[in-house]
Amino acid sequence: MSRWRASSPPSTAPVPARRRTPSVPATGASNGWTRLPPMRSLRRGSRVYAVAASTAMREKLAYPGNFAGSMFTYALFVFIFSRVWAGAYSGTTEIAGYTMRMSVWYFIVAEVPSFGFGRFFWTLSRDMKSGQVAYLLVRPYDFIRYNFAEKFGGSLVEACVILAEGLAVGLMLVGPPPATASAMAAMTRPLFLAASLLMAGTLNYLLQMTIAMTAFWFEENEAFFWIFQKFSLVVGTLMPIEFLPRAAARIAVWTPFPYLSYAPARIAVAFSFSDALSLLARQALWIAVALWLARIVFASGSRRLSVNGG
Repeated sequence: MSRWRASSPPSTAPVPARRRTPSVPATGASNGWTRLPPMRSLRRGSRVYAVAASTAMREKLAYPGNFAGSMFTYALFVFIFSRVWAGAYSGTTEIAGYTMRMSVWYFIVAEVPSFGFGRFFWTLSRDMKSGQVAYLLVRPYDFIRYNFAEKFGGSLVEACVILAEGLAVGLMLVGPPPATASAMAAMTRPLFLAASLLMAGTLNYLLQMTIAMTAFWFEENEAFFWIFQKFSLVVGTLMPIEFLPRAAARIAVWTPFPYLSYAPARIAVAFSFSDALSLLARQALWIAVALWLARIVFASGSRRLSVNGG
């Protein structure tokens, strides 16, 4: 018997074709925009918003002379109110738990959101009334987030300039800010303050954008912003809410106004971890509420959009 076995002849049966996974068409969207995978779309959207913010920052820094008016007005306000508090404390050392130095530093910090983040309404309302919003709506990005990145980026530069000026003016008028209870609190207070200022600016933007979008229904909506400004000044900007009558203070904490200026100012002059965390949590809650409200107003208003010019 032979040791070698004859090899079988090669098979002539057809080899089945390899199965291919169907590819998703690149331009399947009916509106003509390229459809991207979710993560890639998210990264691309984030880049768009980052570019909008950085461009607005560079534009602000390109014309430093534009800060002169705000800086002069801010310094004048701080000086005047420091004299007001000096007169108010002439016969006492403490009012509602605040010393004169605490009150001056409170005003210095409380005015930063007003000067840095207090003028979103005017540009937003102008875009609504001129019809520019109609061109922004057809672009492939979220209208509210893009406007936030663009407007907030430029305002953040101005807020930093105002804050730096406030620190210098405060040191000259009343000395350093009030001391904290421990070295750890002293190191973490600037971080909590920065977070609170950013959240105050975000809340300011969302509330002002909601007011600006009333232009979908009202041609003249400045009165709504005027009312908003006055409540913001009285409830936490000109003075701590502890200075208000007790009943008014209890009502105020349930409104968004203390979290526009009072929260960062309170963290700056009377810092404690528990209070700071509570204030940041309330700011975050009101940001969520304001974002939800802005989305509802925008969705309702954009359906009745009509371009009146521009």
